Amino acid sequence: MSESGSESKQIEQTAAFRSFKLTRLLNEDTGSKSMSLLGKIGFQDAIIVAEKTSFNTSPELLEQFQEPSNLSTLTVLGQNDIYHWFLASHSEPDNEKHPEIKFTFIYPATEKHIRKYSRQSLRMVTETPEVYRKLVKPYIESTRGGGRLNWVYNILNHRSEAEKIVFEDTDEHEGFILLPDLKWDRKTLTSLYMMALVQRKDIMSLRDLTKKDVPWLRRVSNKITSAVCAAYPELERSQIKLYVHYQPSYYHFHIHAVAISHDGGLGQIAGKAFLLGNVISQLESMPNEESSFADVELTYVLGEESELWQAVFQNL
Repeated sequence: MSESGSESKQIEQTAAFRSFKLTRLLNEDTGSKSMSLLGKIGFQDAIIVAEKTSFNTSPELLEQFQEPSNLSTLTVLGQNDIYHWFLASHSEPDNEKHPEIKFTFIYPATEKHIRKYSRQSLRMVTETPEVYRKLVKPYIESTRGGGRLNWVYNILNHRSEAEKIVFEDTDEHEGFILLPDLKWDRKTLTSLYMMALVQRKDIMSLRDLTKKDVPWLRRVSNKITSAVCAAYPELERSQIKLYVHYQPSYYHFHIHAVAISHDGGLGQIAGKAFLLGNVISQLESMPNEESSFADVELTYVLGEESELWQAVFQNL
């Protein structure tokens, strides 16, 4: 095809695209930040799949973040201890209704934060009961001091984020607080993401759950699902999944409640997320009331920059 013919074809394609008349939204994917739209060009059906492009990390664009004061709009979403959340725009001063960027601002940031948010390769590791007791459990216990859980206790004690609580059971053993995770915009139900922080302080992670916890876990599971459906009646129970992480990002037992339509990336992959229903079933199959996940061999994912990989598994 000649150069003039190619240019003519491009003009024709552009004109067809610009004549698209929207009929309805077909689908949206919160993970890939994309949506599918059905429309018409003349009398024929047409589909547009729109995807947000990745961040431009050229030096010129990164300079904008040297002075965030240059952002045209900046709206505070919330703050808890060293964590702050904002919605922002940098292109249109009147873009408050449709912000372009959500910021998580961590200040002051620790070395652990820097490692967590750095690009890193992933590894599959197998943690035996012996490795857990001798090496991993002492590490977990060491991470609970130094104020690292202050933000959790701020929520449990209503010092932070009290206005966001969707449901609360104040019983010291049975109870929990359910509130939106700040990964969620609190508007788009297909990406719903809630977090339940239990009142109990004796459970650091999945490993501390025993067979005798099964009735409690069933009650908590039912209450979480019921509370989510009551707060967001457009959702049905079968559209919500509950899971726990191992290893979690912090060692106070908590449960994630997420719309099944939400693509949570690495946070929901096999080797990171353990469905609560499967956890309960596995506990039920254990031989006695004192049996626990501390007695089970677990295989999961770690980043090479994580303290656990570098201090424990890299040398095994």
